[in-house]
Amino acid sequence: MTVPFLDLKAQYEQIEKDIRREIDEVLKTTGFVLGPKVEAFENSMAELCGTKHCVAVNSGTAAVHSILWASDMPPGSGVIVPPNTFTATVEPVILAGHVPVFVDVEEEYYTLSPEKVRDYLESSGSPGNVVDPKSGATVRAILSVDLYGQPANNHALEEIADEYGLILLEDACQAHGAELSGRRAGSFGQAAAFSFYPGKNLGAFGEGGAVTTDSDQMAEKVRMIRDHGSREKYYYERIGHNYRMAAFQGAVLGVKIKHIKSWNYRRAEAAARYDQLLRDLPVKTPSVREGALHVFHLYTVHIPERDGLREYLSERGIASGLHYPIPLHLQKAYRHLGYEEGDFPVTEYNSVSNITLPIFPEITPEQQQEVADGIRGYFG
Repeated sequence: MTVPFLDLKAQYEQIEKDIRREIDEVLKTTGFVLGPKVEAFENSMAELCGTKHCVAVNSGTAAVHSILWASDMPPGSGVIVPPNTFTATVEPVILAGHVPVFVDVEEEYYTLSPEKVRDYLESSGSPGNVVDPKSGATVRAILSVDLYGQPANNHALEEIADEYGLILLEDACQAHGAELSGRRAGSFGQAAAFSFYPGKNLGAFGEGGAVTTDSDQMAEKVRMIRDHGSREKYYYERIGHNYRMAAFQGAVLGVKIKHIKSWNYRRAEAAARYDQLLRDLPVKTPSVREGALHVFHLYTVHIPERDGLREYLSERGIASGLHYPIPLHLQKAYRHLGYEEGDFPVTEYNSVSNITLPIFPEITPEQQQEVADGIRGYFG
């Protein structure tokens, strides 16, 4: 039995009629950019996140860039980020004219470590005056990343940000519908960014993204940024970009968001099934933070023989993934920041030992048994 990493066709078959109806309405109105479908989705997404505003944009990268841009920090500000993330978290820091400042992640959850952030801040200055010793940048923000479907320890990061007078921003691109102590991902800090790349728990039929926030001012800035810096056509109040969401994507997401809670529940069921199937095997299964609702965008396990296992599974038609095989501080694109191998040991351990197993709402117990049997066969 072959097991795909993701099966979007199975998901589409459940909602095909609704999707076709919504897309047909867009075609009939010929309003292809923003419009009522996007606005309706924004309202639903704000409700899902428990925030006052949602501003839809055309990708997760655009969403991250927009919240950094709209923060209006002085050029060259330092932004604390984890190196264990996709490049779309850190690229926008540089695109917004700022300096990424890497701090390592927690051992159990692989999200930005509040303890290490505090240690870094205490060693680099005092509240209101933290200067990164490597770059000379004045640190003004923390950008946390909700990883694999689980929020970072954003409560602790909020406290640290308040104490040091820093802006907290949240990359929630993998955490649609996740929670921490009753608060939804997307509701922490000044603003949060989401991606709706097709493989996400809530995925568009192409690219898409959004910013969620309780700040009227932040929401208004992002709305201007996504439309060339304007509130009104041909009147430009600031430099912006073309980050508008296509109406087709708003229509698709408006259908899909109605199913996100049930899809996330089925992902959690599949994760619990994996936990049982793998309990007597020499693999480290995911840890769930106390008080967290993990929505399992990814089911990532850790073993020292990751590459051998991945090859063994592939030969048996079982797909898998790597998140992320080379940490950002060791990537060529970020070499100019001056970090070296050994600087962030937890991130580096994760990069060489994690393997992501197939998980999606429609995965069957038989498919999961096949994955478990494959892992058992490798160790057997």
